[in-house]
Amino acid sequence: MDEREAANRSAAEYLARLRQRIAEGKSEIQRLRESIDATHEHLAGMSRWIEQTDLELGRTRRERRGEDD
Repeated sequence: MDEREAANRSAAEYLARLRQRIAEGKSEIQRLRESIDATHEHLAGMSRWIEQTDLELGRTRRERRGEDD
């Protein structure tokens, strides 16, 4: 193998490793996006729960004071 073939082989191996790292990076980004989406859904659910709980607490407080809605 001459010097040129060795350089070409080295470049090809480097590109193969780089492509693999890029593919792994894309997979990790996708996993993180899915995690972020799940977190957003969870936070939205918690926000709705807090809002509903706050409304119920307000109703309960008004009932205890004898007030109407």
